Amino acid sequence: MTDDPILLSEDRDGVRILTLNRPRQMNALSSPLVAEIVAAVDAAHEDDSVEVIILAGTERAFSAGADIKEAASRGNETPADAETREELGRKIYDLGSRTDKPMIAAVRGYVLGGGCNLAVTCDMIVAGENAVFGYPEVKVGLAATMVTPGIVHRVGPKAAFEMVTLGENVSAEKALALGMINRVVPDESVLDEAMVLANGLTAFESRIVRVTKQVFLDSTRLNLSDSLDAAQDASARMKKS
Repeated sequence: MTDDPILLSEDRDGVRILTLNRPRQMNALSSPLVAEIVAAVDAAHEDDSVEVIILAGTERAFSAGADIKEAASRGNETPADAETREELGRKIYDLGSRTDKPMIAAVRGYVLGGGCNLAVTCDMIVAGENAVFGYPEVKVGLAATMVTPGIVHRVGPKAAFEMVTLGENVSAEKALALGMINRVVPDESVLDEAMVLANGLTAFESRIVRVTKQVFLDSTRLNLSDSLDAAQDASARMKKS
């Protein structure tokens, strides 16, 4: 047993860095870790001193996905417990929409399954040159269900279908070519590069960045006409304020 926190938090000049801290489990997304991530993002959203959120992992893995050992122990789980757990898990796949503050994923090593979606839900991703992305669900006899909507909406149908049905791993360079990520840097520079992006965002007026992100989120969920309506409404609100 260890009393080490499973999620670390550090503030740097308006940037909150949340670091998954289950290195021995390759940052597998256990229910407690998922709950802490969601709560930490919600807290950062409410904290006026925070303008940008960075999600980071450890050296071997940003996150290797679901906690298989935890899943194997659910034999006596009640239907009510299963529903509660699934609702909590759903929040992790749409985490970026829980806040209008920009979110940046800083990833190294394995970025797989639910861990890949945790990265993809962020607004930008900085990846180490040795990062490995993928959705291995079909290879272990599981349908790629909850992981699919996020990558379809954030990356696009062609690349998403190939990844979730073939289960092949993707290098950082290919992920960049597919539009999954924004930067590829040496592994040891991942957090530094994420901070460069974050500092670029904090240099602007926070209110303007947040409204821009909200219009972006609306545009990923709505058709073009409704997206333009949402953008027009946002523009009008900005002029009034």
